[in-house]
Amino acid sequence: MPTAVEKGISLDFPTGWEVVKYDGDTQADNASFYRQRIEHKVQHVRGVDVVAYATAPTERLLLIEIKDYRTGSAPAEHRVAALRQTVLQKALNTLSGLYAAVRVQDTELQLVVNWRRLRLPVQVVLFLERPPLPVAPTDTAQKFRRQNPQSAAENLFLDLTADLAALGLDFILRSTTTMQPHDGWTGRLVISAT
Repeated sequence: MPTAVEKGISLDFPTGWEVVKYDGDTQADNASFYRQRIEHKVQHVRGVDVVAYATAPTERLLLIEIKDYRTGSAPAEHRVAALRQTVLQKALNTLSGLYAAVRVQDTELQLVVNWRRLRLPVQVVLFLERPPLPVAPTDTAQKFRRQNPQSAAENLFLDLTADLAALGLDFILRSTTTMQPHDGWTGRLVISAT
């Protein structure tokens, strides 16, 4: 079963799926095409974390960006609001990179993409972990603070759905608590032994 671990989150895919850590840092990640031919030669290019070729329930390409905002100095709602541009840039840069990889017949990325697969539906997935919502609010100010992170994520979902649909791409927002059986894969938090 292919697995990709990134930022304390493990994505587990069924047997038969092909998975590459597109912007990975190690030799085992199969990321040398992106690192050597794109990132170090073209300024301001960014790639998604994982590219997967799904065989079931429907054949498709997945471009998966993972963000873990459970901890950090800036409030999660502020970081969520800034994600729109990041996801758009990374998805489009990755598609360009995959197209180039097919043109030069890159052996590492042939696992996930070829001319026929470039015509498949593409799902851009933002796997977003956020801090748990606080306990039930007791006053109006607390209610507003609790709604704000939710509405930031909902606005992000609506904006990216529209932006990517205009480019012929589907958008999916997931977390460890919102995975759906029809996704065909799962995400889980990795507990580090310390």
